[in-house]
This record gives sequence, C-alpha cells and structure tokens, in this order.
Amino acid sequence: MADPTAPETPHPFDLVLERTISAPAETLYRCYTEPVLVCQWFCPKPWKVTEAKLDVRPGGASYHRMEGPDGEVNHIHGQYLDVAPGRRIVGTDAYVGDWVPSGNPPFMTSIITFRDLGNGTTLYRAVARHWSEEAMKGHEAMGFHEGWGKAADQLEELAKSLPPEPVRVRPANPGDAHEVVPHLVCKGAAEAIAFYKQAFDAEEMIRLPGPDGRLAHASVKINTGMVMLVDEFPDMEVKSPETLGGTAVTLHLAVTDAQGVFDKAVAAGAKPLMPVARQFWGDLYGMVEDPFGHKWSIAIPGENAPRTSEALQDAMMAAAPGR
Repeated sequence: MADPTAPETPHPFDLVLERTISAPAETLYRCYTEPVLVCQWFCPKPWKVTEAKLDVRPGGASYHRMEGPDGEVNHIHGQYLDVAPGRRIVGTDAYVGDWVPSGNPPFMTSIITFRDLGNGTTLYRAVARHWSEEAMKGHEAMGFHEGWGKAADQLEELAKSLPPEPVRVRPANPGDAHEVVPHLVCKGAAEAIAFYKQAFDAEEMIRLPGPDGRLAHASVKINTGMVMLVDEFPDMEVKSPETLGGTAVTLHLAVTDAQGVFDKAVAAGAKPLMPVARQFWGDLYGMVEDPFGHKWSIAIPGENAPRTSEALQDAMMAAAPGR
C-alpha cells in the first residue's frame, strides 16, 4: 500500500512526465540546482531562463526569470519543500521562501525524482501536482506534456555534455539515522544488546541468529542513531575487541545529562575510563568501556565552547599539563 504522506504517491491532480535519461542522477541534480546550468535548459526554447537564484534547502527560496522570444518576461518565485541531494527536489509556488505565503493563489507543487538505474542512466520523473482539477486541466491544455518534454530533452542534452563529476558521498535517506553507522563485533552480541538496552536505553531493531545461535546481524537504535552488531566469527576474520586486545575506536554520545548516562552505564557493567568533567573544548565529557571492549564517550556539548581553531588551540595549550 502506498504511503499517502510520501510526495511520490500519485494524486488525481498530477500531470506526470517520466523517462530514462542517459546521464547519472547526480548530474541531473546539478542541472536542477546550479544556476549557471539551470539557465541553459530549464524552459523549452525559444523561451529561456536569464536569471536563477536558488537557495536549495527546505524552506529556501527559488527564483527564475524567464524571457520569451518577443520580449515577454515572467518572474517565477517559489520555495523548496524537500531536498534529498541526488534523489529528490520538491518545490511549490505557494510560498516564496522561509514559509512566507506568495500572496497569489497557488498553482502547483513540483516533485522531481532521480532514480539511479546504473550504467550512467537515470529514471527521471517530473510531477506537477495541482491545487485543483481545474488547474490541472488548464496546465494540460497549455501544453504540459510538450513543454516539459522539450525541457527534458534539453536537460538530457546538457547533462550528457557535462564532464563526469567526482563521486560524492551523500546520505541515501537524509535524517533517517543511517548517515554513518558503526558496526560492532561483540563476543556475545545478544548479551551486548541487553547491555545497551540497560545502559543506553537502546531500542532493538532486528536480530538474525544463525544456525549455531550466534547473531549474524543485529541492529539497535541508541540516542536516535543506528548501531549494527554481529557476533565474532574469528575464522572469517570478524573479531571482537576482546580477541584483538582492544579497540582504536570510540563511539560518541551527545546527550542532555552526561553524568547521569555515565553513571547508568557504569551501573550496568561498563568500566569508567575518564570521569565526567569540563574539557578545554567546552564539553562536559567522560568515557567508559563496555563489557565487550567498545569505548564510549558521553558528553553534553559546550554552550560557550571556543569556536575558532585559534581559540581551541589556545584553550588546549592552557589546559596542557605543566602549564
């Protein structure tokens, strides 16, 4: 069943253009979000975009100045509602930036999606979602399919002409706690899950035991972030800190009560490594080691912390032993 709250879910007032374009999704996203590129394709010739101002973020304003062959000028103001770099752009003419109403009756919301199909091709989908059936039919009669189709041709031509972009690391689903995910090897992953529940209020997401009972995969949510776990399998070079003799990695928790979380972790079986204290960079910060050999720092971010590299350097030197 389709999610009725998802912008991609079809609506009766939609007009849709969909095609496969021979260009990477990242390149198409650039063509939509870089003003110098937008001006080269965004409306069907002989019309052209002569100016574009784009604050590409949810709540950011968009502006396109469009000029016709006979001197016509249209000023198109709007606002971005949702931006997922390389994947999706949702905008509307109901607002003109920072949620300020446009003052005119809204016409439509645009939902642009790019789905990477591999081999340098992208499924490009452009949806015009209208505020009424009348507006939708009027847009169709104006030549939606021809106009947006020509623009898509121009988009593809431009995208294919651009040099390849360096690969960029972007979150697949921004805000879903999967941006950077630690994957912990534990000698006793099931026991580790129980510890994290007790020490850090972890929420279990999934566990997949293998035939011998060891966990081939598990994940929990801690402090809104996902942490994956697995039992150690030394014969497959999947070894825990206990087997390796320690870890060089520290997992960091930014919380509202550092001392309380520190004490809770210790009560659950963690070993104190550094008592909670104010540090030179401003955080109220302490460290523990869990019973499975993983280190955790626990901190309240400093409100009046040094903000520049120079100020941090001075604070570090002032805090150095012997000063």
